[in-house]
Amino acid sequence: MQEPFDLAGVAQARKCLALIEQIAARGASSLDPAHVGYALQELSQVLIERTGDQRRRFEPIPADQIAGLPALLKELEFVDWCSEDLQVSRLV
Repeated sequence: MQEPFDLAGVAQARKCLALIEQIAARGASSLDPAHVGYALQELSQVLIERTGDQRRRFEPIPADQIAGLPALLKELEFVDWCSEDLQVSRLV
């Protein structure tokens, strides 16, 4: 038997994911390295703050100045690959 879940919480989580998608898309489509860097760094900061860590770890900087991008890219590609099944998952 499926455990009951909070529909409002699921709806809010979906809105959060949609906002992340929109912010990421804006950054990805920008020709300005500062805008690309802002989107990536701010999303990273917000997600870290979500864990309760309020220290400022990321500053918005131009994308070409962000250290460790190859490692980040590999991690995100892995998460993208792992999450492909999420698109078609259904509660049974």
